[in-house]
Amino acid sequence: MKQNTKGFTLIELVIVIIILGVLAVVALPKFINVQDDARRSAMSGQFAAFESAVKLYHSGWLAKGNNSAVEQLPGFGQGNVASSPTGFPFSTSGTSTNVHTACGEIWHGITDTDFTIDAVADGDLMTSDVDIAYTYRGDMCIYRDLYFIQRNETTKVMNYNFNTGKVEIVDAFYNPDGTPGTLP
Repeated sequence: MKQNTKGFTLIELVIVIIILGVLAVVALPKFINVQDDARRSAMSGQFAAFESAVKLYHSGWLAKGNNSAVEQLPGFGQGNVASSPTGFPFSTSGTSTNVHTACGEIWHGITDTDFTIDAVADGDLMTSDVDIAYTYRGDMCIYRDLYFIQRNETTKVMNYNFNTGKVEIVDAFYNPDGTPGTLP
């Protein structure tokens, strides 16, 4: 009598294992980059939130009929955000705050984030233990995502001009010594 069994032959199992192996080789790199993609998306979202907060603040400044710098704009954030003379967010400790301090203060004054931020010199970008490094140049605050800088990859940099309210988000690359490089 012929016994009728149901199951897979050895050849069928080997073929399935080969197909799964090929799929793993093709799909695995996509899953490995998920963390990097999530980080890029989170930072892009944070920078976009900053830009929206700048516009909202300026709208509130205009709605109150202001035409010069104010020490505090009631109804915005904690109510302690001072403006530049043109009505854009500047600091949380007043209109006479030095720019270096103001750039750090304004980040926390208009955003609600878990990202850590600190002033970091160019030479210390590769070793700093914060998420976002800030610096300034003239009337501009510069915010840099250190995660990708420290991995020698292209990163996002946000430039905020507190006199014009312009927020510019650009791709940038930094050399291992912390100096700006050319995009790969």
